[in-house]
Amino acid sequence: MTYGVITFSYRRFAKFRADLEAKGSYSVNLGDNAQSIATRALYRDIGISDERMTDIDRDSLPLYAGAPALMLMNGVFYKHCFPVPDTIIPVFVGFTASPAAVAASADYLRAFAPIGCRDAATAQLLRSRGIEAFITGCVTLAMQRRIAGEAAERRLFVVGGEAAGRLPPQVLAHIPSDLLAPATFVHHRQPVFEHPLKPATMRNMERLEQAIIDRYASEASLVLTPLHHVATPCMALGIPVVLCRERPDGRFSYLESMLPIHYPETLDAIDWAPAPFDNSGFRARMLVDVREGIERSLEVARRLGRPTP
Repeated sequence: MTYGVITFSYRRFAKFRADLEAKGSYSVNLGDNAQSIATRALYRDIGISDERMTDIDRDSLPLYAGAPALMLMNGVFYKHCFPVPDTIIPVFVGFTASPAAVAASADYLRAFAPIGCRDAATAQLLRSRGIEAFITGCVTLAMQRRIAGEAAERRLFVVGGEAAGRLPPQVLAHIPSDLLAPATFVHHRQPVFEHPLKPATMRNMERLEQAIIDRYASEASLVLTPLHHVATPCMALGIPVVLCRERPDGRFSYLESMLPIHYPETLDAIDWAPAPFDNSGFRARMLVDVREGIERSLEVARRLGRPTP
């Protein structure tokens, strides 16, 4: 059986093409690739070798013409990601989608329900259309914990992005001086010079994200970030995280029970020595969700007469 790993070419992102034409480049969110990395790790955890994995581009999903494949549908999906070809058997774990995508693909989603959603907002959106849904969280939170004692000295990493991923600048004044002085600052976006991204560039983006995650694992004592796919991998690794955003966002709703989410008006309440998150229970549940999701989706595919990998 072949197993699909989500990748990101941004083919249908018109703003990226416009920026490239106007400025000669644009930047991509490296955190998208954390989902690819986590998917590969989950597959390995359930006994699937790398040789059985194949990259499948989210942004040209309707054009997929490869061999029949089972694919974890984790991450954000848009209207342009549908319809999904019959040769792809979807496993909905960590799924989130725009309202337009859900409206356009409601019958398809209903056929493969219950849908494992990343967050409460997505689950509620699906339920409002009569589609059974439950919350799994994101696959990135199921990554394996780092090995203790890898580095003698660790430090604060401050990791931000752009637009909705911008770190509230006023938080910098609240960082204790002993943490701020040796801190490492990371901009979690990468300039690119082509649109859509070619397969080699997509692989390089994933390698770059893996290298950054490896730095967190070996060097970070604490991570301050507004970014979902920085916070969740670091939480999984066992790195204490301070999550700080400009404003609330439904995509983060499932994290609220796991750690505080701070905003400009609550900066005085930040604990700068938080305990690391124990993801063992979450990870065990995610592995069950993946295995059960695979079995359920294969059963649906056979019932619909779809080709199975």
